[in-house]
Amino acid sequence: MTHPVVRAVLLAALSLPPLAAASDLDTVLERLRAEIAAVAADDPAPIDTVLARYRDETGVDLQIPVAGDSDAPLSALVRPPTVTPADWAAVTRYLRETDARHTVPVEMGELSLSLLDLDGDGKRDLVQSAYSGGTGLYTQVEILRRDPQRGFVVPDSLDPQRPWAQGQYGISGRGSDQGLYWLRIDGVSYIAYRDGDYYGDTLLLNRPLSVDPRERSPAVQLQVRYGREHWLADPVMHVDGEPLDADAAAIAADRRLLKHIDQLLAALSIDGEGVAHFGDEQGRCPMPAGADPDETGAWPWRGAGSYTFDTAADTVIRSGGQCYSASLIALRSSYAGDHALCCQLWLYRGPGQQAATLDLRSRRWVSGVTVVSVPPQGE
Repeated sequence: MTHPVVRAVLLAALSLPPLAAASDLDTVLERLRAEIAAVAADDPAPIDTVLARYRDETGVDLQIPVAGDSDAPLSALVRPPTVTPADWAAVTRYLRETDARHTVPVEMGELSLSLLDLDGDGKRDLVQSAYSGGTGLYTQVEILRRDPQRGFVVPDSLDPQRPWAQGQYGISGRGSDQGLYWLRIDGVSYIAYRDGDYYGDTLLLNRPLSVDPRERSPAVQLQVRYGREHWLADPVMHVDGEPLDADAAAIAADRRLLKHIDQLLAALSIDGEGVAHFGDEQGRCPMPAGADPDETGAWPWRGAGSYTFDTAADTVIRSGGQCYSASLIALRSSYAGDHALCCQLWLYRGPGQQAATLDLRSRRWVSGVTVVSVPPQGE
């Protein structure tokens, strides 16, 4: 027979809730970190390779027709066979009560919706994707929680300063390198948001519908750093097959200059902060004769940047009696094509006077994957 005191202690222990882990999200993030670090060195997109293993295939995608006339009544909708009657009733209620077909920006006359169980309660929640256009060709993605009484509603959040903690994400289709991934790992739904540039990627993992505020608004994310290697492509034409203009052709004919460029590219290094360095970064060319006196202090000569590219590094290139300002440029988003053709070397003979665009062949590999703090909103 168990002693009454011992029995009381055992019963009390059994009635206590289990000890809280640091966070299931932290465990999964470490798992992804290890897998990304282990990807083959020649893999051009290691994050995509790893996350593809966990792609959530349980959702149902819907395209709801939208009339161009904002006063038009809701079209008669037919339930797709892949959607349960209960789910379809929730969708049509949402469309009727919110008038989403008119208040949400859409493209090509369709509203994009997805049904996906994101909180593990056995009922599908709603993901709404809205193309809003603009210079960045933006798409806004919003998650709506399935409430038994109210239907699809915006989830509550303890951290409204971080939109993704509320299930709201922005993706720029132009001048960016971003991705949104729907994952299911060990039966649990996760969302991963990637934001990248020449130097690396950050990967934020969260669960905006989780009851655990640490999973809705995580304090850490993955930082993936890349090693880089560049060399000149065929100098007699661009990689897209277009011939060089006269100025670029003259530069491409200067074999000594091209050899010097190859040497500079071979000496490229990336420091602990992920910043590229090559050549003489402190040197500068003399101002060419006849240049605008107001531009005497302009250096490097490439001028202002753009959302279409990252400027990875600047240097001076001298060949014979000519001095060029040279910038290593990494094209962004759809401008990049693929990682092997991501980059170019821009040569300038004066402020704003571009002498040539030289295409590069490139290779990148993972040089480190670490867990870092999520910066405050706005940084």
